[in-house]
Amino acid sequence: MCPAEALFNWIQAKREMMMMKGEPHHIAHILAACRRQGRHLKMKIFTGILVLCGVSVGSYFLGVYSGAETVGSSQAAAEEKTLRWWGSTPDPEPEEAQGGFCWSCSEHAGSRGWSWMFGWGACPCHTGWTGACCDVSTKAVEGGWSEWSEPGECSDECGTGTATYTRTCDNPKPKNGGGTCVGAYSKVETCYQGPCADGHALYGWADIADAEAAAFSANVALTYQDLFSSGICYIMQKSDKIQAAFFNSIGSAVMYEGVNFLRGFDWWGTGWVGAMGGSLFAGERWVRATDNAQIEIVPYTAVTGFDYGYSFMNDFFTADKSPDWEDDAGHDRAIGMITGSLQGADTTCLTHGLEPRFPFDHDMLMKAAWKGFTWFDFHEIKYASNGDFGYDLVNQRLAEFGTDDHPCTDTLGILMSETVFSVHLTYDEANEEFELDLTDMDQFASIDGFARMGGKARFVYDNTLGTYGRLRTIWIEYDNDGVSGEVERFTNTGAGTGGFSDPEVMEAEADNRLIGWRYAEKCIMSSLLSQTNLILHVKGLHLELAAAFQGVTIKNFKTDVDHPVRRMLDQFTHRSVQATNGNFDLLFEHKAAEFSLAPLPYDEQLRMIEWYINNKPLSMATLSMDMFAIERNMEQFTQKPSLDQNGRPEKFFWRWHYRATKAQAMFVTMIECWIEANGGWDQLVNDPLVQTWWEEMKIYMPSINEAVNQHSDWIDGGALTQSSFTRVTSTIMTWVSHIHEDVGHSASYVVYNPLHTPMMVPLDGIGVPLNSFAFNTNAYRTFVFLERAKLLEEPADFWFNDYAGANDGTDRVNTGSDRTCYTDMQATYTEFGNTDDAFSECGETGFYSCVDRVETSVSS
Repeated sequence: MCPAEALFNWIQAKREMMMMKGEPHHIAHILAACRRQGRHLKMKIFTGILVLCGVSVGSYFLGVYSGAETVGSSQAAAEEKTLRWWGSTPDPEPEEAQGGFCWSCSEHAGSRGWSWMFGWGACPCHTGWTGACCDVSTKAVEGGWSEWSEPGECSDECGTGTATYTRTCDNPKPKNGGGTCVGAYSKVETCYQGPCADGHALYGWADIADAEAAAFSANVALTYQDLFSSGICYIMQKSDKIQAAFFNSIGSAVMYEGVNFLRGFDWWGTGWVGAMGGSLFAGERWVRATDNAQIEIVPYTAVTGFDYGYSFMNDFFTADKSPDWEDDAGHDRAIGMITGSLQGADTTCLTHGLEPRFPFDHDMLMKAAWKGFTWFDFHEIKYASNGDFGYDLVNQRLAEFGTDDHPCTDTLGILMSETVFSVHLTYDEANEEFELDLTDMDQFASIDGFARMGGKARFVYDNTLGTYGRLRTIWIEYDNDGVSGEVERFTNTGAGTGGFSDPEVMEAEADNRLIGWRYAEKCIMSSLLSQTNLILHVKGLHLELAAAFQGVTIKNFKTDVDHPVRRMLDQFTHRSVQATNGNFDLLFEHKAAEFSLAPLPYDEQLRMIEWYINNKPLSMATLSMDMFAIERNMEQFTQKPSLDQNGRPEKFFWRWHYRATKAQAMFVTMIECWIEANGGWDQLVNDPLVQTWWEEMKIYMPSINEAVNQHSDWIDGGALTQSSFTRVTSTIMTWVSHIHEDVGHSASYVVYNPLHTPMMVPLDGIGVPLNSFAFNTNAYRTFVFLERAKLLEEPADFWFNDYAGANDGTDRVNTGSDRTCYTDMQATYTEFGNTDDAFSECGETGFYSCVDRVETSVSS
């Protein structure tokens, strides 16, 4: 924020100046100005001086270059400019024979080229010369496409129709034998013409632009002061309903800088200015821990101020503060900005309304949710977001597993085969069926107007198409009221690769309505996303594991920050306390968890967390990949299947678990190598610091004690041994790095995909509520999809025992370099990404993040 009185006065003066000039001064301008003034002011002043110097020196070059580029668009003008600069005379030979003049002659030594003082020089382009420098009339020109036109008239007068876009092959036109354009001259996309007689209140393309224009016009007097004196909810009440999503994105864009660009990350955008200013002042990514850091382990009530009425807030632990070497004022300011803008209210003013609703049009929904957000677009793989490619990937898989006679409509089966959602599968060996059971969730009341959580589905393995086959949904069970017990069951009666066969269901979906089995399927999708986000991610990783892991490690090695175990764990504990503590109030005090985690009131979310803690407690043993598969009777599917006599895979391939198993084995190898390089296992298990750390891990991480009680052999009865240490630490490393990427950042494949995987389903099944979707998108891109330290980045020198200061003042025995242990781990992970399709199908080509984007810890 910009709390200083001087800055406020500057804003007011800027506003008055803009009014005098007749310029708009709406919230986007004022908040953007606030951001520019408020962050790292001294550094930006210094950078500004450097930039001015650079501009002074570089303006001449830029001018000469742009002038030459502009003039060079015409051959005659180029010759004229050459005559003026050099006083030379063009060759009298006609242009057709001579070929004109070129602006860059780098292809031929000895030709006159570019002079830093005088600009471009002339040189002849002889017959037969090739290269970008020769622009001759006889050169073949390949045809290029123009931009797509505006859409033509919508085919229907109301509801959803189609509109045609066209383009032409004239950018440039093909000539002198150059090839014509390859591709379609037209394309058809959906359009929406407003509600039909049945009263479906769905919005269309024009409404997005109209709302944006209205926002700039109606809020011309809105200033920074108005935002924080009245609060965001007041502004939403005064705005058009579609404008709410627009202002939501504007606010997100303002806060994003502080939350995203912590120390060690470039904070001045892209381009040459960003490269110069951002990297110059970003600082070191990794800083050696402070000796004797004053960190205490406290229950969550100590950092939230209250327990929300649930006992688990006193039973789980975090550190009382972020360590001083990780503090970042920008992060605190961004959190404060949200708190200030809410003014004692909560986010429900943005999310609870069902209106406006949009049709089932992916492109339209993306544009509506992104208006006003400037850091990256929905189709970009940038920061921790993997973009909106999930929608296209699902469509590709549906096409791959269907035929013209039997199109595949089984979206649930595709996602349970290939995404992180398969983490929730169990196997019924007697019936040779896979089961998804989410009925525990139907006891929790949804937000008014939205469908309940819950449901159940069963799948069989189908190996007829695709590299590894897929799971095919055979029935879906769903109880929408959770009270009457009237469960609806839908059976897949389609043959072969076909889907559920009721034509009315698909006709309704084409009219932007969900009914029958499709409605039940989407409600299960919503429940899957909520189970993954709320229970697996927030409850499991943040609440129970990551923050306590960092806090206990810092506290117990504070007198010896160069201890081998402390150095090994540094990257896996990075910023976890900051991420967990900083977001907890936002999630539940300000109710940001509603929709961003599940379409449940925040109190029901807390009740759900406590129910799972009491009824399905987390065990460190069953988080380990070997036990994880055994608990679900899935161990036979954890490796790539062999092929039968017809060349088809014999078994289902549990890709999610295969990936996690490979990652955990990689960490086991690194741990064993590391300990051997630092005196061996006897030295480790007899080290008083390690013993104290181990005992406090058992106290403050209940999942370890649950393993002692339920799977004593796995953890050697809780004793510190080579086996128990390796199993626990490798399990934690796998979940806080590799799996956190799956359940957190890879979630963009489903979060940005409300048609296939909606976070919320209206009770009546009609359309997509815009503001709840836009808020969910905002929450993820602002607080989850953040740039953080990566597992494959250059490691910090002070992590390793060959670093000059690593072991000063100790009597430890080093028997090798532990640096190679870490770099070998990185090489192994890189190899997975390069050669194993379970890892290399990523980004735009698969449902997981690529390995070079996996973070080291639960740091966002």
